[in-house]
This record gives sequence, structure tokens and C-alpha cells, in this order.
Amino acid sequence: GTLVGISTSAELVADEPGSSWFGHPPFRLPRREVIDAPRALTHDPSAIRRLNRWSWELARFALPAVPVLAGIAWFDVLSALEGRLTTAEFRLVALPCVTFASAAVLVAACIAMKWVLVGRVRPGTHPLWSCWCSRWDFLYVAWGMWAAVPLSFLEGTLMLPAVLRLFGCRIGRRALLGPGFSHVVDPDMLRFGDGVTVQALMQAHTFEDRVLKIDHVHVRDGATVGANAVLLYGADVGERATVAPHSVVMKRERLEADTAYGGVPTQAVAG
Repeated sequence: GTLVGISTSAELVADEPGSSWFGHPPFRLPRREVIDAPRALTHDPSAIRRLNRWSWELARFALPAVPVLAGIAWFDVLSALEGRLTTAEFRLVALPCVTFASAAVLVAACIAMKWVLVGRVRPGTHPLWSCWCSRWDFLYVAWGMWAAVPLSFLEGTLMLPAVLRLFGCRIGRRALLGPGFSHVVDPDMLRFGDGVTVQALMQAHTFEDRVLKIDHVHVRDGATVGANAVLLYGADVGERATVAPHSVVMKRERLEADTAYGGVPTQAVAG
């Protein structure tokens, strides 16, 4: 019954059942939102709900087939073109174009799956054994197998935000997104303004007491969020604010504009 928050050293937590701890150094959380969900949706699911989740879990084994088929098609097309083109045409035109098309197909398939399985996601709560959670989890695994590698080549470019908008992210102009945004868990929850620089870990959801809690994360115009900083759901980084690397912005915490923050949890810092 003990909860230990993100970026918290468990070895420093007191042995008190039912307590909640967070921070570096850790401190006791005085209040924590607990969702009162039926146990049939959290701990004691019915046979139908077990069958539903098992079906989605087993379906993961079929996911690698899609990139394998794309690879076979890539090889067949290039083999057919190799004898018809000059060496220069094959290496400079056919090879990059066919490779790009194969990667685009995998990304497009993942985008289509997102809108078919979960559609436009909205803030809310979802118990672990709900069908929605199973579909949401399946989509995340599919993204990692299909689209993560192709999108990793776009990290740090203006093309990655363009693709993420198709997944549901709200991203302004001139946004620079660092490593980690090739695989996003909750694209509909990310709301970035113009001119932001972000290399953080977007934790727009948490699983607490076997209930998924999900909400928006805002990074306002001109803000900078450092490497490996964690933004929990409901976090709101003000305009031109700066969050230091490895910091944690608490749930529904609003950081003031033109202010520098750091720490676990974040606090205003000099400079």
C-alpha cells in the first residue's frame, strides 16, 4: 500500500504501510488524490475483462510482422530496380526514395491505428482492466515497434513536430524537440507553444491504485525544459520559464513566466 513517486530514492523511505513519498530527499505527501474505482475494474476483473486484456496482450506478438513485411517489400522493390537503373540513379534516387517510403508507411500505419483505437484522448481516469486501457497500451507498444525508429531520425528537426501534430500533439511554431519525442505515450496531452525547447520526459499520465490518470501538459511560448526533466500531468510551464535538467514538475503545478526552476520537486532558483 505504499506509494513512492518518480525520481525518489526508495531506500530513504520509511517503512510505513499505506504512506506516500516523493522528492529528493523524500518527504511524505500530505494529500494524494485517490480515485474510488470498482474493484471489478482494478483488482478483481471478471472473466470477460481478463479475456479482453489477454487478447490485446497476445496481439502484441503480431506487431513485428508489419515491419518485417515492410522490409521484405523494400528489398523486393530495390531488387527489381537495381537492374533497370544506373549505379548513380540507384544509389542517389531509388535507394533513398524507397527507404523513405517504407518508413513513411510504418509511421502512417501507426497514426491510423492511433485514431482508430483511441481517437482524440481527453483528460480523465481509466481503470486498469478497462478495454480503453488495453487499447491505449497496445498503441504505445505498436508505436515503439513501427514508428519510433523512423521518427528518431527526425529528432531535432522541424519535421518531427509536423508528424507529432498528426498524432494529436498541439505544437507551435519553431519548436525544438530533443531526443525522446520519437516515441510519445500521450500525444493528445502535449501542448507546446511557439519557440519552445524541450528535451524532457512527458509523464502526462500516472497509474495509481491501478487507475490511469491523464491530463494535459503545457509548455508555454519561449519556455525551455532541460534534459531528463519530468513533467507530470497537469504541469504548466510559463512563458520563457526555464526548468533545469533532471527536475520534476509536480502534478497540476504552474511555473511562473520568466523564472528559472530546478529540483525534485521544482523550486525557483537564482538566475
